[in-house]
Formats: sequence, structure tokens, C-alpha cells
Amino acid sequence: MTSGQADLQMVIEEVGRLLELFEAQLSDSLHQASHEFGFVGTAFQEIAAANERLISIALREPETTLLRMNCERIGRSLADAVVGLQCHDRLAQRLGHIRDGLGHLQSLLSDGNERSDAQWLQLLRGVDLAHQTEQSRLAAADSAANANIELF
Repeated sequence: MTSGQADLQMVIEEVGRLLELFEAQLSDSLHQASHEFGFVGTAFQEIAAANERLISIALREPETTLLRMNCERIGRSLADAVVGLQCHDRLAQRLGHIRDGLGHLQSLLSDGNERSDAQWLQLLRGVDLAHQTEQSRLAAADSAANANIELF
């Protein structure tokens, strides 16, 4: 192995190590965010149920009007929370895809196979194509979600 090849191998190993580190950080962040959003989802359901119970209470005026206005405000806030949860879900999907791509690149860099420049280029184009395909899918899902936001 020539000095240039040894230097290139060191660079490849370092890039692989950094990709592995970044992939682990993304995985940890996604896990923590999903855990926290589980609590938010539970709180959301409890608030929605409480709001329904409040709406069903029979009161006299002006309490009825005041209660109805506050319930409508809660309903709008819940709708905003749903949008936030949907945004989190799309972000988690994107980050998961990036994490998977980084993991794939890291495994290619550390598998010990020697590849020509053309082979590396072909492998990287495959990773890029997979990323572009997933980005297109997510963009279509974003468009559909923005057109029709539903409560779950």
C-alpha cells in the first residue's frame, strides 16, 4: 500500500467514525423526542376528553356562553397541537431516513473492501438516489398533510 493509499484509508476510516458518531446522536435524539411526544400525545387526549365533558355541562347564561367560548379556544389550541405533532412525525421520518443513510455509508466505509473511484461514485450515487426518492415521498406527504390536517 502506497503512502497515498494509506492516507486515503485513514481519511475513509475517520469519515466512517464520524458518520457512526453522527448516526448514534441522531438515533438518541429521535428516541428522546419520541418518548417526550408520547407524553404530549397522552396529555392531548386527556385535554380533548375534558373539553368534551365541559361542553356537555348544562349551565345558565352568561356561564354557558363563557364556557362555550373557552371550549372553542381549547379546541383551536388542540388543533394547533395536532399540527405540531404531525410536524414532529415528519421530522422524525426525515431524520430516521438520514440516520439510515449515514449508517449505510458508515458500513460501506468500514467493510474493508477496496473500491475504485468509479465504484465509490456508483455507491454514493445509489445513496443519493435513495435519499432523493425518500425526499420526494416526504414532500408529497407534506403536501397532502397540509391540504388535509386531521385530528387523530
